Amino acid sequence: MRANEIMETVIGREFMEGWHGKIDCCKAGDPTTEVERIAVCFAPTPEVLRQAAAWGAQLLITHEPTYYNHLDEFYSSPLADRKRELVEKTGLVIYRYHDSMHFRGEDAVSRSFLRLMHWKGEFDGQLHFVFDMPTTPAQIMGDICAGLEMPCLRRIGRRDGTVKKVGLFLGARDTDTYASFFIDDTDLAVCGEACEWQFGEPVREAAEFGMQKTMLLLGHVQSEKFAMRSFAKEIDGKFDGTLVRYFECGDLFSYDR
Repeated sequence: MRANEIMETVIGREFMEGWHGKIDCCKAGDPTTEVERIAVCFAPTPEVLRQAAAWGAQLLITHEPTYYNHLDEFYSSPLADRKRELVEKTGLVIYRYHDSMHFRGEDAVSRSFLRLMHWKGEFDGQLHFVFDMPTTPAQIMGDICAGLEMPCLRRIGRRDGTVKKVGLFLGARDTDTYASFFIDDTDLAVCGEACEWQFGEPVREAAEFGMQKTMLLLGHVQSEKFAMRSFAKEIDGKFDGTLVRYFECGDLFSYDR
């Protein structure tokens, strides 16, 4: 199959037009390339590009941009020039799979996260999960570290008390999403990245006033990459026997002492 035929199935025609079509589209290479091997990643780092090309992939599906801005617009710089040279050298066709992953009837990243947590309760399909039985911030932190194989995570606000409703603010969410956390009945927010002075500081102060508010910061990569790993498993063998392999980009942060 051709790359564009595969990606039309993955993305869906409704997400290939309008604003979403500027995000979920071909970013590099010839979209009519015949594909026998598909590489999947969270971010197309230089190492991921090299490994995918060495494996023999023709198509690379990435969640995040190649050139450091949401629309993947190329702006020449010493770094961007080297990145483009590498992309062209690999010959990979690169497609982004982002908006159609988040904005269908159900957010696929949030759903993938909940599968790893094995929590019992009700998911609204997008941003909120309500436990059948209340739990604690400490228990949730333990579940996340175990489920995502993280050595640690950052917490703002309370470690004690009870949690009934969780906000799944994975990746990077808009201002309105975070602002609502302070006025609704959400007890704990699981976040990828957030502006610390604007949203982290109010959580700390809310906790000091005795309010049940906790924010857990996983980092953007750690809060979403597992969803692309799951996606790779879902499409393996789906396209006329085309081979699929997930390529790990690793955590953005190093944990030094």
